[in-house]
Amino acid sequence: MERSFNLIDEAWISVITKDCKIQDISLREALLNAHNFVGLSGETKAQDFAVLRLLIALMFTIFYRYDLDGEEIDPADDENIVMDNWEGMWRNGYIPAAPVEKYFSKWHDRFWLFDDEYPFYQTKMAQEKGTHFTSAKMIGTLFKSDNKQRLFSDRNSKGRILSFAEAARWLLHLNCFDDIAAKKPTPKHSWVGRLGLIALKGKNLFQTIMLNFFAKCDVSDEIFEEQPSWEQDNNKIEFNRKIDVPDNQAALLSLMSRRIWLCRENEEVKGYYLAGGDYFEDDDVKNEQMTLWIGKQDKKDSPYTFSPRLYDPAKTIWREFGNIACMKEKDNAEKGLRCPGVINWLNELSNKILSDNYMAQIVTAAIIYKKISSSFIVKDMISDSLTFHAKLLEDVGEIWRERINLEIKKCDDAAKQIFILYKNLQNSSGYRDNTSKNKKKNEEENETDKNNNEKKSQSGETEAKMQFYTKIDRNFRLWLEGLKVEQDIDSYTAPLERELMEIALNLGRSFVAQVGGQTIFGRVKKSDKNDKTIEIKSSAESFGLFEAKIRKIFDKAGEQNEKSKQG
Repeated sequence: MERSFNLIDEAWISVITKDCKIQDISLREALLNAHNFVGLSGETKAQDFAVLRLLIALMFTIFYRYDLDGEEIDPADDENIVMDNWEGMWRNGYIPAAPVEKYFSKWHDRFWLFDDEYPFYQTKMAQEKGTHFTSAKMIGTLFKSDNKQRLFSDRNSKGRILSFAEAARWLLHLNCFDDIAAKKPTPKHSWVGRLGLIALKGKNLFQTIMLNFFAKCDVSDEIFEEQPSWEQDNNKIEFNRKIDVPDNQAALLSLMSRRIWLCRENEEVKGYYLAGGDYFEDDDVKNEQMTLWIGKQDKKDSPYTFSPRLYDPAKTIWREFGNIACMKEKDNAEKGLRCPGVINWLNELSNKILSDNYMAQIVTAAIIYKKISSSFIVKDMISDSLTFHAKLLEDVGEIWRERINLEIKKCDDAAKQIFILYKNLQNSSGYRDNTSKNKKKNEEENETDKNNNEKKSQSGETEAKMQFYTKIDRNFRLWLEGLKVEQDIDSYTAPLERELMEIALNLGRSFVAQVGGQTIFGRVKKSDKNDKTIEIKSSAESFGLFEAKIRKIFDKAGEQNEKSKQG
């Protein structure tokens, strides 16, 4: 195959410029001119994460080998040199050319998208033993199966044939987030696809790269040699190869979870071959810096083991604040909490380098899979962002972190009361709850009926709660963004609680209005057991109980109202 499209020189990474235009740039430009671009702007946020992980892998590889002048270094001789590199770049506001050009010059041949010997992120043997797919399945906005035609799509048939630039972006995405549809052999679930991805976003692409380039993490473990996958000979590597967890960031960030071979035809990519790549069975991967974690215990008093925390598509990211900003590592290990690595890094920078008023912006993304038998089918893509003062992560922000978690819990408690009101109103209007049975049906029909009603009930619960979370989303985000650690905790929180309380009460009133006049009077009905009767409250009674619960939940707002009246 004739060599073509070197990623160092050709434009393929989508970024947004300072004048808000989308532009494709080369790998060299993405590093050396990162300060001139606002950020990555690929087709999806998940794709941006895949590209960002490549850029960070390059930063680890280059700046563990060269200083800012391009001279070779050995961090084993001077552990401070890597942090000196980081601080020097942050202070200058750009990535220096000398070390980048020196590395690219040495390894230029490993960045050809098409090459007989070392195609980037690909394995030649995949075309002999892998499963063939059309390029449509490679596109992360489609996830198109060759067995089904999509009724709705963001591309026509011609748009599913990829340019080299598009193919390069989706190649990274495919390696990170592919399902397990290939059959020869069936691949394992990719590592990045298992993560609840989290990263820091700066004012420009340079800051974004630097804020996620946790320079000291490998030095602290005395891992001084970075070994990215593109420097290996991937031609003779076996499929579905079980490996140890990579011990360095460059190898982990560039892990080849799939063996891929792109099919080029007339300067376009129309398909690819794919087979399983490298995998490891460990979940507790401490050196993964870009994920949330969840702790689990085998027994009550046994130590916690950690695995990546997957995002709930129904949850906005501020509801995960307690898992993001859990800063006391020693105490957290005993509580089943682990702080994401990039947040630990931000905390360290906030203490030493960043300005006192630095605003941290968190971005998240994930691919949601649906497990069917032994398969993982892509169900959804989600992404979110959150902004708050970096000081919240320091010791001085501990009392505020506790208060934020308390306010989130109050929101959850209020959402629960909203569902209880919703359910009570449904019952009072004659809706059959999920435990009711029709005596005329046989046992099998009863079971089906019960399952259907349970699904309806769960759907109603989700819908009722989501209405509340949607209405308070902006209020909570603005409150969190404006929070400063030096503010009085009660006086700053009280206005938020008043807003949340009024939103909850107004939503409850709207539920009462929707059920109509048939709920004005209470009634009784026979229960399922022993033919006893149970009382169904009227809408007024149900709302009265609901209002009392809501006012009790948001007690600080109530206290502040009383103080205002007395004043």
